[in-house]
Amino acid sequence: MKKKFITAAHAVAMTGNGVGMRSKFRLGAVLVHKNSIVSVGTNSYKTHPLMSRRTEWPFLHAEQHAIIRAGVDNCEGLDLYIARVLKNNTLALSKPCDVCAELIQEVGIKRTFYSTDAGEGKCELY
Repeated sequence: MKKKFITAAHAVAMTGNGVGMRSKFRLGAVLVHKNSIVSVGTNSYKTHPLMSRRTEWPFLHAEQHAIIRAGVDNCEGLDLYIARVLKNNTLALSKPCDVCAELIQEVGIKRTFYSTDAGEGKCELY
C-alpha cells in the first residue's frame, strides 16, 4: 500500500459533502494505475442508473463514483484506495459495503486498500 494514495483519498473525501446522520463523515476514493491517479469519487446523495439497478439505496458511494467516472470497462487491474474521514479529521473504517464489493469484483479491480479505525490501511483482494 502506498501511503500517498490513502492521503489522496483523505484529501478527496474532504472535498465532498458530509453524509450520514448530521453529515458526520466523508468518504473519498481514488483509482490508481501503476503510480498515477486515474479517477476520484466521493459519497453523495446523487443517484446513478447503474446503481439503481443494483440496490434500493442508489446513492453514490465513493467507490462507485470513482468507478463510474473512470468507466466500468476501464478498471481492470487498477487499485482502489478508500478513506473515511470523521468530523474531527481522523480516519475511520472505510471497508466497502457488499454492493460496492460486488461492483469492485465485477469491474476487475485488482486490490482495494481502505482506512481502518486505527487510521491504518488494510488491503483486500476481490
